[in-house]
Amino acid sequence: GELIEVSLTLSPILDSTGKVTGVSGISRDISEKKRVEKALIRKNQELSRLFFINNVIRSTLDLEKLFRMVLTVVTMSDGLGFNRAILFLVDETQNALKGVMAVGPANPEEAGKIWLSLEGKGLETIIEDIDHGNVETTSYLDKISKSLVIDLAEDCVLCRCVKEKKPLNITAAGEEFPVNQDLITKIGTQAFGIAPLITRDKAIGIIFVDNLFTGREIKDDDLHFMMGFTSHIASAIENAKFFEEVSLARAKLNNIFESITDMVYFNDKDFTIRHINQAVSKKLGKPAEEIIGKKCYQVFHGKDHPWEMCPHSKTVGTNRSFVEEINDPHLGGTFVISSSPIFDSAGTLVGTVHISRDITELQALRERLVSSERMAALGEMAARVAHEIRNPLISVGGFARRLGKKLGPDNEAYDYANIIVEEVSRLERILKEILTFVKGSKITKNKTDLNELVTNISNLVMPELMERKNNLIADLSDPPVVATIDADRIREAILNIIANANQATDSGSIIIRTRLEGKEALIEIADNGCGIKQADLKNIFTPFFTTRPHGTGLGLAITNRIIQEHKGRVDVESTWGGLRENYDDINALGDGGTTFRIYLPLDEQ
Repeated sequence: GELIEVSLTLSPILDSTGKVTGVSGISRDISEKKRVEKALIRKNQELSRLFFINNVIRSTLDLEKLFRMVLTVVTMSDGLGFNRAILFLVDETQNALKGVMAVGPANPEEAGKIWLSLEGKGLETIIEDIDHGNVETTSYLDKISKSLVIDLAEDCVLCRCVKEKKPLNITAAGEEFPVNQDLITKIGTQAFGIAPLITRDKAIGIIFVDNLFTGREIKDDDLHFMMGFTSHIASAIENAKFFEEVSLARAKLNNIFESITDMVYFNDKDFTIRHINQAVSKKLGKPAEEIIGKKCYQVFHGKDHPWEMCPHSKTVGTNRSFVEEINDPHLGGTFVISSSPIFDSAGTLVGTVHISRDITELQALRERLVSSERMAALGEMAARVAHEIRNPLISVGGFARRLGKKLGPDNEAYDYANIIVEEVSRLERILKEILTFVKGSKITKNKTDLNELVTNISNLVMPELMERKNNLIADLSDPPVVATIDADRIREAILNIIANANQATDSGSIIIRTRLEGKEALIEIADNGCGIKQADLKNIFTPFFTTRPHGTGLGLAITNRIIQEHKGRVDVESTWGGLRENYDDINALGDGGTTFRIYLPLDEQ
């Protein structure tokens, strides 16, 4: 009953004469993948823009320049794209909101002139012009803004924004919330948005925006995105104010500095670390005294010379800011690093300030998206190949069996025919696994006693385990754990894990344990076999990855898919080596062994 995005594969069905008798179709729901992909792209764009904005507002301590840069970012088309923006700050001495600066046209004629003058200029160019003092700083709207004073005790939507510290989207001034009449008369707008500037849980002002001349509707998402950097704007304004009062600035700036969750650190021009925030110590696992005073390329990159890929090296060489995404093998992750130059009063470079954000999880999501696309293509290919060779394979197996019967056990060629039959059977099993992985199956959930399920599985696999002299131990919860699952599919997942455990263990033990953990059912399968190499652990759920000479590499991939279809997860812990001495305790790994933990939600989702 709703529109979804799918990947559709259509294949002809042929009879023995090659005539098309029908069509088989495989339709895969990829709407979630598309949603995640779009969300990833949007978040990546927002992240890049936020880092640029953050870099801009940290590039100056001149209050007037900072105000104009902020409002320019809000109004430029490659910034936030609003027609006009006005900055109000809280004057605590008068308990009032005061307009301090505005950017934008006052009337349609002025709007046309401004937009014409900006044609061909990007945001970075305008910011550089502001930084060098090459921008006209007075306008009619700016003069109007400086005359606006609103008592914070007044019942006005702007005052409410300050007090409640949340953005508001006004579509009809005066109808939804009371609005200061002087503001409406002078600004001449009926629809606008306002966002608080919050620093240290305190609103120090607001940004007022509208689209009076284009008429474009202001959406809640626009204000939500603006809120993503208003805290940085507020911090920058506070820092610029405090710069004029050095004694108070140090304490307050340090509070802001330490509260940033990203890694922030200062280097001098000789690559020596001079100051860091707590996030740096936490990431490196070292106290500040073991980091400050050392070379940044040694601490962050594990090198004995400056790393040419590091933005700091580029900033020192060019006196310019850089924002780059770097894969750092030393820290073991992917980071977006912002490097900005610090100049003294004479304009000489004295160091750099860095903001480093760990986006390893974001990068992993990108890779999963790429992997998902590759697997979709691989699945289509596998389905086609399996379909094409299945019928000939059945024919080969059938004729080989008939040939064996006709030859009889006494014939020299009888063994050859049996070998053909065995190999055809093995290929048929491989084809079945491939088709199971590619097509999947419908999940039908019912309330299931996991203890009973595990008991049935134990009885089923016991003969196979005894062939390798392995012992199976069932440690079942009391009372039994009942979960809403597809029992057949979960049985298949557990059997795949037990089959692998049996292959990895000789004359050892395999334990199956059921437990209740919070709102999840836990099934643990542990063995004291040879374990899994650390290099292979990350690939065990990858389709067609196997370390066994005759394996297809699909068993654990199918298991992982089944658990994901149940909105659950699989955790794996393994030590490569010999036998594990104490296999009664599945949480205590000895010389070798593997533990799979399957977590399933108790209620149907």
